[in-house]
Amino acid sequence: MKTPICEEDIREGRLCAQCEGKMEKGELGRLDFEVARILHRINQRKNITAASFTRCIDLGRMVVILTEGEPGVLIGRNGTVVSELSHALGKRVRIAQSSTDAKKTVEDLLAPARVLGINTAYQQGAEKTKVRIAKESIHSLPADVETLGKAIKTVLRQDVAIVFE
Repeated sequence: MKTPICEEDIREGRLCAQCEGKMEKGELGRLDFEVARILHRINQRKNITAASFTRCIDLGRMVVILTEGEPGVLIGRNGTVVSELSHALGKRVRIAQSSTDAKKTVEDLLAPARVLGINTAYQQGAEKTKVRIAKESIHSLPADVETLGKAIKTVLRQDVAIVFE
């Protein structure tokens, strides 16, 4: 299983100097460490060694876990792994594939809602990403628009506006 935390740190329950340095720089957070430990415990009971995650985003009532690999491994058969993660964290958990293709990542975050497109708008010299979602998909969003906007902004590292067309 691939995580941003050293395997030894996960087993021992404390961070080494290298991981502590990543945390001080803001590359890692306490939530990343907590999720890595939970996944390690799940891996002892279920075979999720193919799972990987790059980082976690805490959005209040929801946690987004970004994975480099296939998100299905972290979701598990019938959602068992994501359900255990959600129960252990006490929050809803959303798994999304971190990809160089921004549309793919946004689609994972917003599924099952239909993403029509992602555009870059320039206003007063500032760049803003506009995520266009089908109007009929508004009721199928996995969370409220504000929370999803924060998630997309964090993942894309850009200002985001969500519009329904």
